[in-house]
Amino acid sequence: MPLDDPQLRHALDDDPQLPRMSFGDHLDELRSRLLKSLLAIVVAIVAVLPFKHQVQEIVIDPYRTQWRMGFLEHVARLEGAEAAATAANQPMDKLEVKFLAFCREHREPILAGTFKHTGIIPYESGYPMPYSLYATGGLEDTLSFMWASLVFALVLAGPVVIWQAWAFLAAGLYPKERAVFYRYFPFMVGLMGVGVSFGYFVVLPYMLRFLANLMDPTQVTAIFTIGQFLNLLFALTAAMGLVFQLPLVMVALQRIGLVTHRGFVKNWRMTILVICIVAAVVTPPEPVSMLLMAGPMVVLFGLGLVLTWFARHRDAPIAEAA
Repeated sequence: MPLDDPQLRHALDDDPQLPRMSFGDHLDELRSRLLKSLLAIVVAIVAVLPFKHQVQEIVIDPYRTQWRMGFLEHVARLEGAEAAATAANQPMDKLEVKFLAFCREHREPILAGTFKHTGIIPYESGYPMPYSLYATGGLEDTLSFMWASLVFALVLAGPVVIWQAWAFLAAGLYPKERAVFYRYFPFMVGLMGVGVSFGYFVVLPYMLRFLANLMDPTQVTAIFTIGQFLNLLFALTAAMGLVFQLPLVMVALQRIGLVTHRGFVKNWRMTILVICIVAAVVTPPEPVSMLLMAGPMVVLFGLGLVLTWFARHRDAPIAEAA
């Protein structure tokens, strides 16, 4: 049945009459909404630019999280070497004694991020990974900050941009279609926030730690540049934000009649296989990040099954109209 069939429209809304706008009116409305959105973004960028240090501290926090994990693993190895030397009644390597003494003396400020002389940590502690990210070119740090500022500005201007986009789209929607948007949009934003937070606080630090552990420090020193790190950060958090929309996508597919709740249940094995394939494609070629993405997707699929079960009765009007 065509989407503009009167029967289907009647199933979606009791009053299918809407005021008509010419093509020129649509263009004028679109231009007005775009200009207001761009103005909000520019104002947000100007507001963010003076806070370079604070913005970069937030951006590189996942790197610092995995660095602290590695530092604690390094201290544990030194303490293990000390215990083994004591048990064997043999002297411990002199450099390892020096490294362990430094780590014990400065452990708390290093982990708290208050140790001032971070540049000497690799030499005094024996932990080779730098405390800070590197810039391989004179402009890499500045350009990376500009990209980070743009992302922060988009977040700050998000309410204005979303409102302008919604005001443009709402003019062409039926009342019941707008009601559907009002019902599901808060869940969409919430799931997006949870997905981005999960990628930022969990997936990225553990993925970086796994990649660093793959490197033999006697052959390769794990050094991440600010540009590489930001590309990974933005790509991963955006992917996780989209992935967490899975329950709403399932509800939407059910509402338009493409897949029923019974169909989702029947094909759960194939769905999990597809989830694993997608996780392998959108993450770096290593198992930890793939599992950290595939695991939540399976949980979200289960949540989608619950939502589609509750939403089954809403399929009836459209099914009858079709």
